[in-house]
Formats: sequence, C-alpha cells, structure tokens
Amino acid sequence: MECAICEHRCYIAENGTGICGMYTNKDNRIAEKYPDNYLVVVPSEIESMPMLHYYPGNKFLQVCTIGCNFRCSGCVSWILTENLGSIEGALHGMNPEEIVGKALSEGCAGIMFCFNEPAVSFLTFKRIASLARARGLLVGCATNAYFTESSFRDLLRHIDFVSIGIKGCTDKTYALFGAASASPIFRNLELSIESGVSTEVAAVYVKGYENEVLETAKVVASISRDIPFQVMRFIPLAAADIADEPSVREAETLCEHVRGLLNYVYLFNSPGTHYLNTYCPECGKVVVRRGFNGPMCAHVFGHGDAGACECGFRPPFAGTFEKESGAQVLGFLGGYKTIHILESIQTVLAFLGERNPSVVASVLQQILGTDFIERLYERSKEIDSYLNTVDHYAKLAGRTDEAHKLREYIEKYVSIIKNRTKDAQRPSVYFSLGHPLIAIFGDKFECNLVEIAGGRCLNKDLERDDAPGMTIPEETFKRLNPEVILISGAMGYPVADFRNFCVNNGLNDIKAVKDGKVFSMHPYSTAGRPDWILGLMQMANILHPEIFSFDMKNIADAFYERFLGVRLPAVGCSRSITHPAVLEQVADGHWSDYREGEQK
Repeated sequence: MECAICEHRCYIAENGTGICGMYTNKDNRIAEKYPDNYLVVVPSEIESMPMLHYYPGNKFLQVCTIGCNFRCSGCVSWILTENLGSIEGALHGMNPEEIVGKALSEGCAGIMFCFNEPAVSFLTFKRIASLARARGLLVGCATNAYFTESSFRDLLRHIDFVSIGIKGCTDKTYALFGAASASPIFRNLELSIESGVSTEVAAVYVKGYENEVLETAKVVASISRDIPFQVMRFIPLAAADIADEPSVREAETLCEHVRGLLNYVYLFNSPGTHYLNTYCPECGKVVVRRGFNGPMCAHVFGHGDAGACECGFRPPFAGTFEKESGAQVLGFLGGYKTIHILESIQTVLAFLGERNPSVVASVLQQILGTDFIERLYERSKEIDSYLNTVDHYAKLAGRTDEAHKLREYIEKYVSIIKNRTKDAQRPSVYFSLGHPLIAIFGDKFECNLVEIAGGRCLNKDLERDDAPGMTIPEETFKRLNPEVILISGAMGYPVADFRNFCVNNGLNDIKAVKDGKVFSMHPYSTAGRPDWILGLMQMANILHPEIFSFDMKNIADAFYERFLGVRLPAVGCSRSITHPAVLEQVADGHWSDYREGEQK
C-alpha cells in the first residue's frame, strides 16, 4: 500500500519498508518500525536547532530518532541517517508521558525534534506534540519539508515553530538527494507561513552553487522579506568531497548579496562571522549578538531590551528572550555536538577494528543509557583520561587487545616528543578555532598537545566557559602577540584568509603574522579521533624544526594501515575518514587524490 506521509509516496509491500526504512506495512496499514523510540533526548538552547527568532536563548528538550527520507552527501547527522542497522539497537523507548515529563522537570520551554527528519517518525512526533501542547509546552521541528500537502497540513496543526531546510531551488538539485522535485518544499514553505507557525529557512551553500542560494532567497523574499534566512556553509562530512566546501570569506560575500533581498540573513558553520548577529534593518546597528557554538549551532551572548534596537525598532522575534542568556551551554550535550560525540565513538571503534553494526549499536546503547557523555567533556581534555575512555569503549566492544596496541603506539610517540622538548626553548603559541579572534580554550585537548609539543600555549591565560571557543577582543590578540599561530583544521580559515583578515584589521604587527608563522593543522586531527597523535607530531615539526622532522606522509600511511586497515593516498581527504563509504573507497583505491586540502 502507499505511504502518504512524504512525497516519495512509497509503495510498501506487506512487512516491507519504503525509502526511509522507518515504516512498514502491517496488516494493511502503515506502521512505524520503532514507535516511541529515541536515540537522543537532551535539553539545549533553541539556537542549536537552529532557530534564531523564536524564544531566543530559551531551553528546549531536543529529541531525535534515526533515519531520513533524503540521502544527502556530507550530512552532519550521517550517523543517524545511513546504515540504520548499525545504530537501531541504540534506540530506547520512552512514551509521550516520559518525554513531556522530562521537558517539564528540566525547566524547558518546549520540545524540538531535530538532528534527523521528523517525517520518518511522524506518528511518534505527533503523539508527543499533542501531549506537550496540552501541558503548556511549545513544540517545533527542523525538517526538509518533503511532506505531502495533507501530511504537512497535519504537521502544522501540531507545532508552533519550524526550520525548513532547503537544498536548492531546482528539480536537478533535489534529484541528487533522491527527490523528484523541489516544488513540494516551496509549496509547504508557503503553507507554513500562511498557517501562522513561526518559520525560518536554512539554505545549504555548496561551493559553486551560489545561484541556488540566491534564487532560493528570491522565492523566500517574494513571500516575506522578514523570514529569517540561515545560510549553511557546507562542511564536507561523511563521504563528501572537500572541494565542495566554500571558504568563510566566500560564504560572507554570498550573505552580503542575500542581504539585498532579505532583512535577516545569518551564516552558520563559520567561526567568527558577524553574520550570526541580528542587525536592525532600519539603522544597521547590532540588536542581538551570537557566537559560533559548534556545527549548525549558535549561542546568544548579548541583546537589547526584549530584542529591541536602540533606535526603537524591534525585529520580528517571537516570545521572550531568556533573561540570563548564555547560561545554557552544556559541554558535549545539546545541539549537533551530541551527534558529533556519537560519531566520535563509532570512529574510535573503527580504529580498534570494530565495524560490526550490532556491536557498534550495543556500545552506543550502553553509553547513552548512562551519564557518560555528560562526563565525557572533562575526560576529553588530557591524554591519560582520553586513553582511559578509549579503553572503556574497547571493553564494551570486546576489543581490549586492540586498545592496548593503540595505547602503546600513542604513548611511545608522546614519550619521544616529551623527552626531546624537555629542555627546549618554548615559543609562545596561540591556537585559533578557525577565525583569528576565536580562541580554543586553554584547558582543551588541543592546547595541552601544544605544551607537549614544546610550546607555551597562550590560550591558557584566557577565561573560559563550556562553549567550543571564545571571541577575544583585538586588543587581547595584540597583547598575546604569539610567536606561532596554529589554526584548527575543522572549519578553519585557510592560512591566506587568516593572514588577510589580520592585515585588513590592523593585526599584521603580531609577531606570528609578521614572521609568516601561521599554520593550519589541516589535514591532521588534534582532538577527538585517535589520529590526534599525528597532529601532535605535526605540531612538533612546526614548533621545533631543529629537533623534529617526522615524515608525516609515510607515518600517516603506516598509522592508518595499521589501525584502520587501509592506506590513504593522502591524509585527511575527508573529515570523516571512518565513514563506511570512505573506508570502502579507500580500500578499493577509488578515493580522489588531494594535496594541501584542495583537489588536484
């Protein structure tokens, strides 16, 4: 029989499934395979959905299941949407009363379904939405909006706010994700606005597809110039091509063009960008200040009275601002940081040789059933506690021997570097989270590696909270005056863009900039994955070339071959090197060759 929830309109045979794999035909009716089952249930700021104009700074209960009706290259939630068999065992049942009870006990303003597509768990979502609203809670979701018209109208009756993710404006683009047409998305966008549901648009920006974003913005503007428009700078996760990633400067240039069409334009996945702020369309002043808070997430740290501008104009914010905006930041909990942690656990297991879907799901289920992720933030700052964490995953997976070999390898090179730098002169080092004025906090893993590599990490002098990084004033950057600057490889500015920013903003007298000692850590990891040991070796090469000359290409090839069973043609050709598709392509010798992060 036909499933009429989304526009795929799958014909599902008895006991079969459709494209999303989340519905079956049971006794001649469409039924969910995993009703009232969730992967993640955690409180977070609404900006981590992300929604920017709806109850800014307020806490909502984030829920997600697994699965999606699209197949998008580079999906930030690929661990939830691909190879469902590898994660379905990590689901845990919670009835609507339990979900709503948790939201109320946590002091949440409402519940938001995000990370994966609500269309694949539509019946479950409607059950919690109905009860939540009856109990006085707000309800919303992030969706690709590929619903049928009837089911989308049904969704709108159950929600108060929605973020509609738009991949492009043409049928050709949507065909890349398995969809027949783009028209249902724009039809449903209009229905959402007409219904009175608070609506924001999130448009993906892939390098070379600027016109898709601009044409999407024109359609949105034809409905209303006041619809908040989020530009999602594409980050090539999963098996995506790194050549599809636009730079932050390219994304900001595009946003400037979009601002000619719409009043409220925002840029995500771009540390340090001023396009996370809300500007008054009347006088141009900043009304709300936000900062980068991980992939797809923002964090409010300042705003005018009730979101009003000094000139008296108030942008169209719905609901109240959280009075103590900035208090609700939860380390690895909340937003896509939680999903990133699940991916990192799967990554560690891959380095230990464990790729059996049932084993991976079992480990994730055991971890999600405890407060381990909440405690993981503190355990991820030092090498010893990191290795103990790897041992914990290994014990759950029955891979203790493999973990012992990995520990031996890491401890061997850590010891070599420590011993050789013991009496070395230590250059002052500033570690940037991409943007020159976004600092990695000094107690983070990356900064501790700087100290081991023989540097003096200036970040340790900065105050911190639980956000991924902090914006520092230009005067602070000048005062630090580092001899060496390291740029995080994840979402970081290319060195040329980093230097240009410094030159254009009067920061070119900083010693590292003046002496040409600004280095990107790409393609080497410096935290999270076990291959951070390669990042440490590269740091040692940079900070003490008179002592170290690690042959990084050959060492990296040998490391990946030993612990992943593959020999990479070039290190770091994908940010998700343990994604199953990446490993398969590398093993078959089909992976593109890259040099210095750019396709040949």
